[in-house]
Amino acid sequence: MRSDEIDLAFYCSHMAAHLVDQDDRLMIYGPVIMNAEVLAAKKESEKITRLGIGQQRKHLQGLIREAHPEIGEIVEMSPRILPYSLSDGQIDGAVLDVTKASLLSGFQFAPIAKHDYISYVLVIRKDLIGSAPFERFLEAYRNAVDGLQEVYFDPALPKEYTRFLYLD
Repeated sequence: MRSDEIDLAFYCSHMAAHLVDQDDRLMIYGPVIMNAEVLAAKKESEKITRLGIGQQRKHLQGLIREAHPEIGEIVEMSPRILPYSLSDGQIDGAVLDVTKASLLSGFQFAPIAKHDYISYVLVIRKDLIGSAPFERFLEAYRNAVDGLQEVYFDPALPKEYTRFLYLD
């Protein structure tokens, strides 16, 4: 985004904060996805002695410790190797993005937090706010959210599962 070739992007909240701190032309417009990470394990959380989590995800570590104080050691790892490390038994549990977790079979999944938290935000160049192209983007985004809500979310599911959010 800092190269001026990209006008807006979805970032995890942690990386977005760093990005806007380094470039005053950018801002966080708003949250877009909440609760996108899950705890994946073959056993109950009380029995997890070694949990893998992506590097530099301190904010997620805090959520895990609060919701699952019974979990033993938390080890930072490259997010790319978390599924393999979990399948191979190098770790007992992993914090994974729900899109990656959905590709695993034979594991149990649980929310990582007791409350809602922001996973991804929209970062935009400030000068685009109010422009016709941005307004068209917002309309298309809202339509996509409506479609995702209809297709992927069963009202019977607990609210702590991943939710897409409207941008105002």
